[in-house]
Amino acid sequence: MSVPTAATSPPDVDVLAEGNFLIPNGTFFVELIIFLIVLGVMWFYVVPPIRKVLEERERRVEETTKNNKEAKETFAEAEARYKTALEQARAEARGIRDEARAEGRTILDELRGDAQRQADEIVAESEAKLRAQADQVAAELREAVEPLAQTMADRVLGVDDGRVGGGAGQQRRRASS
Repeated sequence: MSVPTAATSPPDVDVLAEGNFLIPNGTFFVELIIFLIVLGVMWFYVVPPIRKVLEERERRVEETTKNNKEAKETFAEAEARYKTALEQARAEARGIRDEARAEGRTILDELRGDAQRQADEIVAESEAKLRAQADQVAAELREAVEPLAQTMADRVLGVDDGRVGGGAGQQRRRASS
């Protein structure tokens, strides 16, 4: 058995500790403290402005969503009012158009009636003028035909009416004598 001497140390505990990565050493603790300091600085100085911007953005998104919803509702109401007003205007236009057509028909019927009355008056007036002219012509013809008829009848009967000149009947009498 050998006794350990100062020159020889028990199995190297330091060597084993330095070679094992699972056992922390001083560098690890320093790095951990620096990491925690950087993390704290970031947590207090970097994260709040980012959080503030994100909250502002979220608030704007919510506000925009709310405004869009309100705008859709307003648009739907306006569209419904527009359709209602459009239907009312169309109904009113149909009523006005129908009323104008009826009024036009009435006016047209009145004008046709007036035209027919005027035409009837003109026809009656023309018939009266024509009858008057026919009566006048008939009277003139009677006046003109009556002497001719008398003359012809005298000639046919051979009656001398004492007129100067020779008629056809006188010439025949002379010729027969």
